Amino acid sequence: MIDEIRAKHHYDLKTMCTVLGVPRSTYYQSKQKKESKTKRENRELTDRIRKIHTESKQRYGAPKIRHMLEKEGGHGIILFSV
Repeated sequence: MIDEIRAKHHYDLKTMCTVLGVPRSTYYQSKQKKESKTKRENRELTDRIRKIHTESKQRYGAPKIRHMLEKEGGHGIILFSV
């Protein structure tokens, strides 16, 4: 979040951390963390959902997208995930 705001508005890191009440050391620690397996899987699923939705010209709803995901080999995807 901090990086996105800094890139858009060109604020310096010290100011951003002060305003948000986040120590700079915490910011740097979070930059070094690896993405968790669950977070990576959720991001990949979201990308696949967006791709199917876009390819359907934004006509498919959750049930149809879930069906398409299952056809791609995504076993066990619950409707709530879509």
